[in-house]
Amino acid sequence: MLDMLLVTTPIHEISTRPVAGGVLEVGLAGDFDMSVAAELSDALVRAARAPGVRRVVVDLRHTAFLDSHGIAGLLAGFEAAAQAGRQFSVTNAAGMVRQVLDITGLAEVLIEPRPSGVEV
Repeated sequence: MLDMLLVTTPIHEISTRPVAGGVLEVGLAGDFDMSVAAELSDALVRAARAPGVRRVVVDLRHTAFLDSHGIAGLLAGFEAAAQAGRQFSVTNAAGMVRQVLDITGLAEVLIEPRPSGVEV
């Protein structure tokens, strides 16, 4: 008898929400790894190039996992925004996701310091 191999794709969600002042918030929820790398990169590059957008803010509040492929997606969005003359940042990174950003040095580049009690 053959053993069955069950492969599941991590559940994830990428949502966008315009905010006042030309800000586009991109919400990431779930796991961002190799299986969703292209989708993440495409979504963040599209957000960075969207008409009327001055700033892209990626909300990581509900992001459970981020590996090197997820980091590459964030960098693709950051680079697209820079080329378009727009700002790009992340917010609400916590736990393992924040550790990954800290270890890679990207926390210094992508996370803007905010006064306490202020959310984007």
